[in-house]
Amino acid sequence: MEYTVHLLPHDIDLTVPEGANLLHTITGHDPVPDSPCGGVGKCGKCKVLVNGTEQLACQTEVRENMTVVVPQKKEDTIVLSEGVAAVSEIDPLKKGYLLAVDIGTTTVVCYLLDKETGKEMANASCLNPQQPFGADVISRIRAALGGEMQTITTMIRDALTELIQKVCTSAGIAPSEVSVISVVGNPAMQQLFLGVNPKNLVEIPFGPVLVKAETTPAAEYLPILTDAVLLTIPDIAGYVGADTIGCVLSTRMDQHRQIALMVDIGTNGEMVLGNNERMTACATAAGPALEGANIRFGMRGAPGAIDHVTWDSEKECLSCHVIGEEKAVGICGSGLIDAIAVALDHKMINKRGRITSTEERDGDRYIPLCDDIFLTQEDIRQVMLAKGSIAAGIQLMAEHIGIQITDIDVILLAGAFGSFLNPNSACRIGLLPPELREKVHVVGNAAGSGAKNAVLSQKEFYRTEELVRKIEFIELANIPTFQRVFAKQMALKE
Repeated sequence: MEYTVHLLPHDIDLTVPEGANLLHTITGHDPVPDSPCGGVGKCGKCKVLVNGTEQLACQTEVRENMTVVVPQKKEDTIVLSEGVAAVSEIDPLKKGYLLAVDIGTTTVVCYLLDKETGKEMANASCLNPQQPFGADVISRIRAALGGEMQTITTMIRDALTELIQKVCTSAGIAPSEVSVISVVGNPAMQQLFLGVNPKNLVEIPFGPVLVKAETTPAAEYLPILTDAVLLTIPDIAGYVGADTIGCVLSTRMDQHRQIALMVDIGTNGEMVLGNNERMTACATAAGPALEGANIRFGMRGAPGAIDHVTWDSEKECLSCHVIGEEKAVGICGSGLIDAIAVALDHKMINKRGRITSTEERDGDRYIPLCDDIFLTQEDIRQVMLAKGSIAAGIQLMAEHIGIQITDIDVILLAGAFGSFLNPNSACRIGLLPPELREKVHVVGNAAGSGAKNAVLSQKEFYRTEELVRKIEFIELANIPTFQRVFAKQMALKE
């Protein structure tokens, strides 16, 4: 038996079989409700109105004709497109206009570069359309292995096609004039784009399958690019990918004597530590909490999100800044870190993350923020888990190459989260080493800049293989002291 789902605000009718999952049914019709947990009913954020009643789309089966209203989002997430400087000498693999793409788990950015000067002509971005299959890579990998591989791959290719068309139209050129395109992303995003089965990422030893700098006709994946070459940038490990290689390329941290720590905190956390003599890398199971998932009022950095928190000494309470200067509807990662740092300063929580107030909502202690938005005990625990994992990774990488934390000359914060993060707050709670506060520098979308470098210079592209060989990957879970270090680093700094 089949039923009709009338979808609003799209004003379209979908005919679906009885028992179909509602979230999967409406996926592909923008806007799609958030589903950071991957549709397992844990996050509670895919709420829609079904025949006038609020329900979780992921937990609803189509058993009758229904009208479904999907809440509209005012504006897209703020996407970071700026990064560090590109190469000085232009020598692409093939003459013509160039494209560089950064496929993030949350956002996708596409850059069009001039064929003569290499300067950016246009850029365009969007949310990664795979969001309905989960905010984190593990959820998407499981969905792909569970039969959704073709759907997930088609989603990202269609999104890239739209972005490519957009930047080309903006610059007044045809996509057929593009000669080379480079794509970076974490291993899961790369493989899902290329249509490579990601089972290697869930099976021991979690090794990468993209280990060489290779070229293929771009039209095999993006038919709009009829005469372009696709550059595949290799991965360091199963969870440290071409986006991390891009960060190293653009920051040149492998070519300097100073010891640099590159930290890219997104849905996952990837870090590289070292200099021109020795480098090591790791991936941290930071989880998506710092991008709003698993947080009661968590959301991405968009209008309505609390992005910074300070202390109002007159009112003796937390003071929140909201993106767009409007009513708060949630809190994003940078706001979370600020809120916990300020709460620590004013004894609202202790170093174990325990809320000191005895006031409760729904049986849970809380910290009020603004406009009925508040932090719960579980929210703080999720941040502590994420920050403990990142801090433990930094400590163990330093031990691996035989240095002290104080030997690190500079911390390079990459990615959108790093760009909006208040370093003072990050160091206050111990997310980053407090003793290195004055050494923190923001480098923007370094992964995207690395993708530009690779497409602009053959030398830079093939140097990616050298970096894969040079960077020593350490699997944190295999280090005997990891659990002890992780537990210690979870504690907040009083």
